[in-house]
Amino acid sequence: MRRLESGQLVDNKIFSDIVSYENETISETTVINSNVRSPIFWSCHLHHLVFDTCDLTNARFFARSKIDHCTFIRSDLRSVGIARNEAIFTNCEFSSCDMRGMTLENAVFIDCTFYQCRFNDRVLQVANIVNCSFSGKLVDITFEGDGKQKLIANFENCTLDGVRFTGCDLSQCIPPTSKNHLYIENVSARVKYALTKIDDDPHLSDEDRKVLVRSLRKLEHMKQYMFNTAHMKKIHGAVFVERFFSYLECNKDNA
Repeated sequence: MRRLESGQLVDNKIFSDIVSYENETISETTVINSNVRSPIFWSCHLHHLVFDTCDLTNARFFARSKIDHCTFIRSDLRSVGIARNEAIFTNCEFSSCDMRGMTLENAVFIDCTFYQCRFNDRVLQVANIVNCSFSGKLVDITFEGDGKQKLIANFENCTLDGVRFTGCDLSQCIPPTSKNHLYIENVSARVKYALTKIDDDPHLSDEDRKVLVRSLRKLEHMKQYMFNTAHMKKIHGAVFVERFFSYLECNKDNA
């Protein structure tokens, strides 16, 4: 029966289906071009493992499993199941992996790197993202906090398309450096003032006023925010974006 063991080099193998690992430490193993099938980890410690071009779609993590210094390259992690707060990933690297459908919101990620990964339309809990780095395009991701939690993350090499931040402090984030991205401070104060200006603007139609107010109110509890102005123009049009940042009194050249 093919199963994960320490100190292995496994290439182009199919593992036995539904193998349960309990209270095991597995380290220094590299698995390449293999279908790992459906491993179930209970209170396990995975240390210095490499999965390169592997199918891990049915892996499950329970009972506070620890995964540290592991590398996942071009691997299929769709539908990987993690019970709430039952897996901690530390100093792990995910490169060009498909993570759509993975229950990312239930895991804790500390000092991890995500490079060119796909995990569209997910909600990530800010409390579970600690000093992580993201590269590539993030699409329809929500970083959700419970009020004033600090998101500690590096987005320097990211494109943020439809990325939302709610209930969190972005002061310890590194924003994207690519064009069309705009990092704004004092957002809540700007929104409060913008709403008074919109009420007094006789040139706005009722519909335009309604859309602007709705968009601004989503930001009224945020002190900082990161915008992708090009993505906003695709959704709302250039006129809306010009007005939006004008009311926020931001540099129009950046918008």
